[in-house]
Amino acid sequence: GTVLAELPLTRSFDVDTVLVPEQIPHAPVFVVCGGAVGLQHILGDGRRTLSTLYLDGDVIDFGEIGDTAGTLVCLLPVSGFFIADEELDHRKRTDPGFRAALEANYARQNRFLDQHCVDLARKSAVEKLASYIFECRSRQCLAGGRDIHLILMRIDIADYMGLRAETLSRAFAQLTQLTLIDVRDANHVQITNEPTLRQIANGLVRRSGYL
Repeated sequence: GTVLAELPLTRSFDVDTVLVPEQIPHAPVFVVCGGAVGLQHILGDGRRTLSTLYLDGDVIDFGEIGDTAGTLVCLLPVSGFFIADEELDHRKRTDPGFRAALEANYARQNRFLDQHCVDLARKSAVEKLASYIFECRSRQCLAGGRDIHLILMRIDIADYMGLRAETLSRAFAQLTQLTLIDVRDANHVQITNEPTLRQIANGLVRRSGYL
């Protein structure tokens, strides 16, 4: 995000603020510099889901999201900047480093989205939570780190992983009872048995009888 972070028009938004491109005319891209933005969908019965997360360094392309794909909502206090049409086109044409950083970010976001689709499709609550813990580590570039910041509030984690809040709480309790994680507080866990937790995240352990 260092190349992208050189641009101006920095803005700050409170929790629950809806981001819309009309906030700054002709600015199709928003770069997140802090906090968390979620792509929110409200189902017919009122339930909320979060299909995509945008965190520090991520790029939100309003043109790619479109009008019917969901609503961009600040899940935490957010800071970032908009990039105007002309500036975006100019930097893409003239700055190879900027263009490469932009393309790398889009590719990274697509990898997280692909994995998230797998998590939602077939995994149990415990498997989803284990996968989310590793996603947090990867998003924060904490390769091999054991102390993980969970980024979101519990209710947002539940909506992101397609779980009820009480189901998510039971999943935390189960991973703790199995001594795979140590819950430090509502926002932090420590991984205490990474090989087994990784197997659970990959959907391998239930078949072997561990769970």
